[in-house]
Amino acid sequence: MVSRSCLCVLGLVVCLIGGAMSERRNITTSRQKRLFSLFNIVTFENEACTTTGAGNLIGTCLTSTECADMRGSPSGNCAAGFGVCCLFDVAGDCSTEQTISQNCTYIRNNGFPSADMTPSETCTYNFNRIDNNLCQIRLDFDMLISLSSAEGACGTANDAITVTSPFSPSANAFPPTVCGTLSGQHMYFETGTTGTAGALTIAKGTTAGNRIFQIKVTYYNCNNLAKAPASCTQYFTGESGSFQSYNFEGNQLLQNMNYNNCFRQEEGFCRLQISEATAMTPDPFLLSDDGDGDVAVKATVLDCATVSYVAFTTPTNTMFCGENLSSKAGDTIPGALTSAPGDSFLVGLRTVGTTLAGYTGFNLNYKQVACP
Repeated sequence: MVSRSCLCVLGLVVCLIGGAMSERRNITTSRQKRLFSLFNIVTFENEACTTTGAGNLIGTCLTSTECADMRGSPSGNCAAGFGVCCLFDVAGDCSTEQTISQNCTYIRNNGFPSADMTPSETCTYNFNRIDNNLCQIRLDFDMLISLSSAEGACGTANDAITVTSPFSPSANAFPPTVCGTLSGQHMYFETGTTGTAGALTIAKGTTAGNRIFQIKVTYYNCNNLAKAPASCTQYFTGESGSFQSYNFEGNQLLQNMNYNNCFRQEEGFCRLQISEATAMTPDPFLLSDDGDGDVAVKATVLDCATVSYVAFTTPTNTMFCGENLSSKAGDTIPGALTSAPGDSFLVGLRTVGTTLAGYTGFNLNYKQVACP
C-alpha cells in the first residue's frame, strides 16, 4: 500500500509519496535515495478563480488548509486540482461591527439572496489594512437594492450607504452617500497609506421595505496598475462603453452628489466624447429646469452653477444641465460632446441638496477619439 502525506504553506503544496513507513530507524542509504527521488513540489499562485456555486462568484486559489484557516468556503478546485477556489463572504448581521480581512470578500445582507425586511438598523463593515502598501479599495455593487425618496434624499426614512474614506486628494474625491437601486455600479475610495483603511455603513431607514445587497470588496496596493486615479469615484477602461449616475435604474437623481467618473486614456487616443444613451426609459439626461418649472437646456456656467449639472470640459463650455445633453443652449435634440485637446478624461456630477423630484439623472455613452 502507498501512503501520502502533504505539507501546505502559503500556496506551496509539498507531497511525499513512498512505500510503507518502517518503524525501524536504521534506514539504509539506498532507501533514502529512493524516497528523495519521489519528492515532488507543486507551487501555484494565489490568483483569482471562479467558484462553482450560484452566481459563479470570484474566489481566491488557496490550499484547502489555508482556506479553512482563513475562514473561507471551498467552492470548486483550481491549480489543476492542487488548490481550492476559496470564497470569502460576510453576512449582514448588524448586531455588531464586522471586519473585512481578505481581498475579494463579498458583503451580503442577512438571508441573501432573499431580501432583508428589517428597518431602522445600521450595518458597519471595517476594512483591515491587509497590505502595508495599500492605497485604494473598490466596491462592486453586484446587487444593491435599497430605499430612496422621491426627492432623491438618502437617510432618515430612507436608506444611506456611506463610505468613510480616511484620505482624499480633493473634496470631490470623497465618495458620496448613495441609496436606491445601484446594481451593476461601483465605487472607488482612497485608504491613505497609514492608519485605518476606512469603513462601509449601510443604514436602513425607518421605512419598511425590501433591502438586498451583495457587494464585492477589492483591495489595491499603490503599485497596482488597475487602481483608479486618486480623484475618481468611478473608473472605466476601454475605448467605449456606458456609465450612469447613481440610482439611475431607480429612476431618481440623488441629492448632494459631488464626484468624478474617470476614463483610462487608451494608447493612440487623445480626446473623450460623450452622448446620451439611445434607450429613452428612464430619460437618459434629465438634471434640472430653468427655475420656472419648465425643463430647459442650460449651457452657460452662470446658469448651471446654481442647479445640478454634469462637469465636462469642451472647447466652449464646462457645465451641462437641463433635459438634453447638448453644446448649445435651447437645443431640443441631444448631441455628442467632445473634450478639449489635452483635457483630462473625466465627467463630474454635481447635484443640489434640495428636492430633485422628477429628475432621473443620466445614462451616457462614451467613446475615445483617436489622435490626429
